[in-house]
Amino acid sequence: MEIIGIAIVLIVFFSSSIMERKLKAIEKQNDRVIQILEEIRDKK
Repeated sequence: MEIIGIAIVLIVFFSSSIMERKLKAIEKQNDRVIQILEEIRDKK
């Protein structure tokens, strides 16, 4: 039973770190989109 508990903890840990990396990537993309939109706005 202990092995199952450890496995669950590891799965949760790894999936949360993967989610965190994906969220950071999305955040970078959003920052870039905002930057492009501001550049377009400033040109007008």
